[in-house]
Amino acid sequence: MKGVVLAAGLGTRLRPLTYFVPKALVSVGGKPLVDYVLEWLRLNGVKDVAVVGYYMQDVLARYLAERHPDIAFIRSRRLLGTAGQLYYVMEWVGGDDAVVVNTDVLTNLELSAPFSLHKSSGAKLTIVAYRLRQQMRFGALHVEGERLAAWREKPVSEYVTAAGIYIISGVKLGEEYLDMDALAQSLIPHVAVYVAKEAQFVDVGTLEDLRKAAALPLSPLKP
Repeated sequence: MKGVVLAAGLGTRLRPLTYFVPKALVSVGGKPLVDYVLEWLRLNGVKDVAVVGYYMQDVLARYLAERHPDIAFIRSRRLLGTAGQLYYVMEWVGGDDAVVVNTDVLTNLELSAPFSLHKSSGAKLTIVAYRLRQQMRFGALHVEGERLAAWREKPVSEYVTAAGIYIISGVKLGEEYLDMDALAQSLIPHVAVYVAKEAQFVDVGTLEDLRKAAALPLSPLKP
């Protein structure tokens, strides 16, 4: 299985940090995000890896050439969305299976289980997901007509959310804008979902998330 790291986006939710470096090179715990992702892929036995860039791609290309010379760097001509950006790496992937990962999620997930599901199910796309519990900031009123039927104070909701890690096989794309949710819906019923139960996921997509991550012990984030 090959690895594809998506590092093309503008990183708008991490501004002003991303005015100076691409999101993949934003640091947490003294280490750029892309280093965590590449280490995680290597620990899972994925050695043939490509990073797809666009925003500040010269800066990212220089960093990878210096620190990770074994990594292929793929340049993009346009921003095409979370799934569309894969167009630029399809020739490199060839007919192999590929694990696709964003740079704004740090994890200790073991890839063997979702990869096993991907192969056994014959899916074209497997989504790695996890269960998330969130408490609302305010009370929720259930209103019927103009009458109160129920009041739930700061209720907790639980749902399954995508972790930003995918396994793809035989997906053909054009050079056009496409987000991952649109790709997934277009491939139904050939989409599997692996709901991780033991793995840890640390989202670092916003400045607030980055501050929280900086306070965590990130060294255990190894499979």
